[in-house]
Amino acid sequence: MLTRRTITAGLGLSIAAPPALASAVTPVSPPQLPPSAAPIPPDQPLLMLDASLDQDDRLTVEVTINGQGPFHFVVDTGADRSVLTPAVVQRLTLPPGPEIIVHGVSGTVIASTARIANLRAGDSKLNDVELPVLPYDRVGADGLLGVDILEGRNIVMDFPRKRLEIRRTRSMSQITRLSSEVSVAANERLGRLTLADSRIGGVRSLAFIDSGGGISIGNMALARAIASRRRRSPDFVRPARLLTAAGEMQLGEFRLVPTMQMGDLRITNVPMAFADLHIFDLWSLNDRPTALIGVDILHLFARVELDFGAGRVLFRLGDGGLAPRTWNA
Repeated sequence: MLTRRTITAGLGLSIAAPPALASAVTPVSPPQLPPSAAPIPPDQPLLMLDASLDQDDRLTVEVTINGQGPFHFVVDTGADRSVLTPAVVQRLTLPPGPEIIVHGVSGTVIASTARIANLRAGDSKLNDVELPVLPYDRVGADGLLGVDILEGRNIVMDFPRKRLEIRRTRSMSQITRLSSEVSVAANERLGRLTLADSRIGGVRSLAFIDSGGGISIGNMALARAIASRRRRSPDFVRPARLLTAAGEMQLGEFRLVPTMQMGDLRITNVPMAFADLHIFDLWSLNDRPTALIGVDILHLFARVELDFGAGRVLFRLGDGGLAPRTWNA
């Protein structure tokens, strides 16, 4: 089965601006994949892709609930609601709430809820809310922090240090930009950060930041648009099944996208999964090229700041990813 750790080995990165950062990373061929120019055997078996986060991906933040803790929660910018796990509910003897329908990436589930007086994570808090309760194997931590607690906040993901912070957003005048940082404008759509200027495979696309997803996933409208642009050039594509965090299998495909442009960032040879997921249908985006940008892309950078308050994503270059890199001056 392919995981983020194996499929990201072929990623390359370059900067379109500023000129001082016009460097490139020499891509490394994925050890389990043929080059993109290879012919597609007619009897090619299905690839199995694990779209969940592995243990090394789970950057957590300390959370207190009703004044007790700390508990360790994963920040999931693709989730509408923050989530608890049964062990936390039992430890705090939280009163039950009503059952609700929880929409996930690949489907829906009926979940119990638990009532909390307050939940605090860094500078963010929730008061007097009923939160869904999901099994630990779907969450991978004590809980998830969704976009319900992230409004007006800045989420800092520091991959080399395995640290995650939630703090108040800062104005542009308060920010000291490093030469190794690139700021990409973002809009809030459906409560999530959407990169304002993104092209995937040359196709203008909606690109949502999904810090709870192990691999990046586009919808089939995006896959068809990319395929139509590559009719006269070699195209690496394989049928695939996606294993989601819910343990569900979703039929789709896997392809190497030649370029991904996010503002002034340009990433080459991008492995991506494609499927018409439930979440795209829920957002009425099955007919518009759309992608969830997961940790496989975010992990290429030493540090990523998701600033919901300022409407931007700040990418810091450096030794952030797992693939060997050669920087060309």
